[in-house]
Amino acid sequence: MEIFPVYVLHSGEWEENKFINFVSDCVIIESIFSYNNLVAAISEQIRIDGELNTIEINFLPNVGLPPILIYNDTCVKVYIELKKKNLNFTEYPLFVTVKEIYDNRLDATSSSCRCIPIDSTEIIDIEYIENTKFSENTGIIDDILNEFVEEDQVYKDKETVVSVMKNLTVRERFQFKVKRSSATRYNLMCMDDNCAWSFKSSAVFKANIFKVRSYNNNHTCGYSERYLTQRQVTSVVIASIVKDECVNPKKVYTANDIIEDIQKQHGIEVSYMKAWRAKEIAMAMIRGSPSDSYKELPKYFYMLEQTNPGTVTKLHKSEDGCFLYAYVSLYASIKGWEHCRPIMVVDGSFLKAAYKGTILTACTQDGAGELTASTLFLQFV
Repeated sequence: MEIFPVYVLHSGEWEENKFINFVSDCVIIESIFSYNNLVAAISEQIRIDGELNTIEINFLPNVGLPPILIYNDTCVKVYIELKKKNLNFTEYPLFVTVKEIYDNRLDATSSSCRCIPIDSTEIIDIEYIENTKFSENTGIIDDILNEFVEEDQVYKDKETVVSVMKNLTVRERFQFKVKRSSATRYNLMCMDDNCAWSFKSSAVFKANIFKVRSYNNNHTCGYSERYLTQRQVTSVVIASIVKDECVNPKKVYTANDIIEDIQKQHGIEVSYMKAWRAKEIAMAMIRGSPSDSYKELPKYFYMLEQTNPGTVTKLHKSEDGCFLYAYVSLYASIKGWEHCRPIMVVDGSFLKAAYKGTILTACTQDGAGELTASTLFLQFV
């Protein structure tokens, strides 16, 4: 029987195939381990109560590939075989996500079965949400740049809470690590385990909204723990800060401009690649993604045909529904061909969007010798 020391990263969250805001630990596994043995060993090491929580275990087969979920004995055997071939402690670490177990309990005032967290200290005030949800003045926060955080605030969803807290770290120059993150909870603590700073929020019963349960904004840690690095300054956070600068299409706002602005405003240095990704994300926040634009083509062509009777549009897709090419000819242009000279010029230009492609136009001269564009053809390459 062989034993292997394994590097464990737990209590974090996945973001674009990267595990962030984690806590490091280690565990010893044996070559004869089953899936249940592995879960028990990790749960004991990171002090997880098996009655209240369960864990999800992943590992990365290689850099750049998506994580693989370990969910049965076969997955454990594959992982152990990989570990046998590379005994380096930090190679093939295990990424552990802690999730809460829910129990269905019958509410005394209703005949329906409601899902309530087992932890009685976190049972939600049902009367509060039922009164709040239907009020015209709910005070539910949906601004990810909200600067004032306090207890009893209610946020639109967990994603808003996460964004607000990450933006808060940039403004107030400190760092946190995620103590617990699940579909119903988002709890944070300072990077220094001895610091008093803490934040707890949880979902409000039968709703997607999150409420701040407790918030201690008093730091008792040293400056070095807070200021040396900024792990929360991700591309998404930077994008939310600078997106207003990208609204005007005539303004040239480069990655170097983002680096300079973040340094001046918040005293934080970011890499060029992070700034470049932040601009791409900010543009998607403002204008949407290119793939979403292609999805709108059928609606756009339908409206063209409805508002311009006689207009011809054609949209061709592959067997799996992907865009191939599109053709548009307005009715006015079609009629105009009857009075044009019998000479046609076709010109094309490449597109610089994310999916490239070619745009073609067919032009001719009318009776007065003026150039008239008649048809448009868009092809994906």
